[in-house]
Amino acid sequence: MRYVYLILFALVLGLPFALRRAAMHDDTASAAKDQKRDRLIVVTVNNGDIRREFGRAFDAWHRARYGQGVAIDFRVPGGTSDMVRFLRSEPGEVQVVWGGGDFTFYHDLQPLGLLQPMHIEPALMKAAFPNDTLAGVRLFDAGKDSFGSPAPQWIGVALSSFGIVYNPQLYQALQLPAPAAWSDLADPKLFGFVALADPAHSGSAAVSYMMVLQRSMADAEGEFLSAHSELRRLPKPELKKRPDYQAAIASGWKRGMGQLLLIAANARYFTDSSEVVPTDVGRGEAAAGMAIDFYARVTEGTVGPDRAKYIAPHASTAITPDGVAILRGVSGQPLELATHFVEFLLTPEAQRLWILQPGQPGGPIERSPRRMPIRRDVYADQTGWADHFNPFDEAGGFNQRGEWMALMSDTRPIWDAAWIDSRDGLLDAYSRILLVPDESRRRQLLERLADVPVTMKDVESRRTERTRIEETRGDIFDWTARQRIGWGNRFRDHYARIAAQTK
Repeated sequence: MRYVYLILFALVLGLPFALRRAAMHDDTASAAKDQKRDRLIVVTVNNGDIRREFGRAFDAWHRARYGQGVAIDFRVPGGTSDMVRFLRSEPGEVQVVWGGGDFTFYHDLQPLGLLQPMHIEPALMKAAFPNDTLAGVRLFDAGKDSFGSPAPQWIGVALSSFGIVYNPQLYQALQLPAPAAWSDLADPKLFGFVALADPAHSGSAAVSYMMVLQRSMADAEGEFLSAHSELRRLPKPELKKRPDYQAAIASGWKRGMGQLLLIAANARYFTDSSEVVPTDVGRGEAAAGMAIDFYARVTEGTVGPDRAKYIAPHASTAITPDGVAILRGVSGQPLELATHFVEFLLTPEAQRLWILQPGQPGGPIERSPRRMPIRRDVYADQTGWADHFNPFDEAGGFNQRGEWMALMSDTRPIWDAAWIDSRDGLLDAYSRILLVPDESRRRQLLERLADVPVTMKDVESRRTERTRIEETRGDIFDWTARQRIGWGNRFRDHYARIAAQTK
């Protein structure tokens, strides 16, 4: 019996080492297998489902077309803002950047000279993009080479919209109708029930907040033109020069900022990852949140529509492209491989992979990404799709403005200063207002709270100063930190004044 115990002890002691050796053998075999494939290094914010499905599909496509497999080495630094910071500092061996929204490409990466012109097969580009735009939004960069041929620095490969994900069960318990507009998230009954993402880390969250601002600015523009119908015939450049027009747009911007402040006051938290928002709504840890469409749809498909449902506020959200680009400096065989990857993403096979249900021919193996393809022609046959829609028919209710979107970079730190750095003051003022018994007085105080201590001119001035510091190679990080502290103090004073008025 003593020997039996000794043998068993030896087995138990040696088992972890045996398993480790087996695992190392498997890793070695896998590595040896990968050595037979080319390697492509891609930095991305796309989730694990997308990375796995497209990694497998590209490997198979490339093997069938070029006789050589490809192993994609994905680098995931965090959210969109984290990815931009990574690319600005030390991109290392990275060859391709994939995902993050069109604003990331045309505003954050392209002006820094981080991207290089791509030369994609003309027939493929023509098939994928019979039109360059969708409801006024460009689907790929308009760059051309010295011969006048298309040479875009980024190309859209999927479409996204931004909206509200909510939990119908919780809404029923709170006796609230289903949300239909951004302003519905400012309802005081949702105090502590709204999930939001930090705009400093999440690019998709920042774009969602910009949808609220742009809708309010567009409303202000409409009101101005209704009151001055004779100005409708003015060319846009002339109209924009008018001080009264600029004042109207600025007032719309401020109203939108106030609406966002009340939504932020209802926030349960601000997460670094926008992917967390629909997940927590589906779990019942939040009643609603602002989300990118496919994160919400994947959650809805996982937990069921009674626990998570997505709506795009009518005429209040844009449909925008999510892009891919090749980094400057990539050349030789890596450039050829990177170009093949971009071309693959534009093929009908890859486009259908975004939306087909698992198990369908050419579909995903595990879960559908549930994203909108960017090729118009693939919408003709939606057999086996996880969702049925056509953004090319539905787009147009809201036209995103490039000049308004340009304000986002300099509005982001103000959002953080107002909602996150000064959160205690905001919650104190808001909770005190909600306890005011008189409804008329309560509404008046909420309006005062939403009258934010910042103007659109402040943001424009910040952009001018930031550009000057960057051009003169000043200490932009120190300047940004001091700016944010200053904004935080300004908002804390604002909240304290409102809180004092509740007594």
